[in-house]
Amino acid sequence: MTTVSNLAATKIPRHLQFKYLSHGQRVLRYYKKQCRHLERVSETRLMGRMAQVELRAHIDAHKDEKDYLKATKMLEDAEAVLLTKWLFPVFNFSPGGTCYGRYVYFPDYIIDSWHPLEKAMYPKYFATREIRKLEYILWWQKKYGTEALGEDGSLEKKVDKFT
Repeated sequence: MTTVSNLAATKIPRHLQFKYLSHGQRVLRYYKKQCRHLERVSETRLMGRMAQVELRAHIDAHKDEKDYLKATKMLEDAEAVLLTKWLFPVFNFSPGGTCYGRYVYFPDYIIDSWHPLEKAMYPKYFATREIRKLEYILWWQKKYGTEALGEDGSLEKKVDKFT
């Protein structure tokens, strides 16, 4: 049998349904979030545990508050402070989303640092790579000339001249 409440629950998607929490449930959720935060920011486990014990003592000191508005105000202030101190995860290589392109760029010179035994596993690739590197050096010398290089083969002396 379909009732109105069952029908409403099936029509509203799960992620849009809202569950009302009692004051006690909100305090417990705040306590758990604050404990996790203290674990994350503490230098040692002992310091983190001590901070959790102090937090519990502070919450227990106000557990018998008779004025509901004052208790709610204290909880909202504590949640606001926690939100300002909360450490959000850093998205290393993303300008605005989770892992943006999801491709980690490895510079070309990293492959030059491979061990010879690793290079021996891909002989055709590294033979072609050496040819391409020589072609690039010849192209660069043709385009910019060999006089652009310093005596030791570096660009530093010519770059210093232009700056």
